Amino acid sequence: MVASGAVFTAFLTLSKLQSSHFDPGFLAFWRAFIALVITFPVLLRNGLSILRVHQPGFVLLRSLFGTMGFILSFYAVSAQFGLPLSAFNAISFSRALFITVIAFLILKEPVGWHRWGATLAGFVGVLIMTQPQSGISLGTLLALGAAFCMAGAITLVKVLSRRHKPVTLLIWANLLSSCMLLPLAIWKWPAEAPSLHDWGLIALMGGCGVAGQYCYIRGMAIGDASFLSPIDYLRLPMAATVDWLMFHVLPGHWTWVGTAIIVTATAYITIREQRLRRRSG
Repeated sequence: MVASGAVFTAFLTLSKLQSSHFDPGFLAFWRAFIALVITFPVLLRNGLSILRVHQPGFVLLRSLFGTMGFILSFYAVSAQFGLPLSAFNAISFSRALFITVIAFLILKEPVGWHRWGATLAGFVGVLIMTQPQSGISLGTLLALGAAFCMAGAITLVKVLSRRHKPVTLLIWANLLSSCMLLPLAIWKWPAEAPSLHDWGLIALMGGCGVAGQYCYIRGMAIGDASFLSPIDYLRLPMAATVDWLMFHVLPGHWTWVGTAIIVTATAYITIREQRLRRRSG
């Protein structure tokens, strides 16, 4: 899980640096396409049967959520909108809060007052962090949109994983994302062809994205979710360090206060649900 945070921070850093030269839509396509290329050997080994799905509508909707989360994330941290990496990571922690709302509305999951209370407290943390009375930047809105979209994708993965293998969902996610993002990549294709060095950085960015995803899945698969989920919050100090060393910015004090509330709320939800599962099991 620590490796996942470090590699994901490297992925965001590379995407932010390259956004000075390439449109985020162009970069987002290559992130999805490189992930598809990396998973291609799995398809060759297992055959086309690995692509069989039982809920195509949900698979498509999950990919749509994930693709929107991708593209909004790239634009949020881009040089164009200038959201610091630490602020983006802090806002991304609100995914767990959005998952509660989406699961209640779409999946009709029962939500007790403990979870609703923690979710409400978490959204108060979001308000404290974003300071809407002072005006919300477009980068912040994009980050919130990305958090919501990723929450939708995660919620649907919980449903789809009951009848599908994780690798099946991964291949379809990257395949559909590549198809969805291809028109944007063509539209935003740079006038000056990327150099060999540029392609190397783009490939490294895509590889970091896949590696971060893999480390996260492996960590959650072999460890206790209630213990590992809070470790994911190490992404914030990692990102803050990069912001300080490379971009010479630091998050304001309200960002830290709001983040502390969000982290506490999401950690409470995660730990309590894990304990409830153990009791029911």
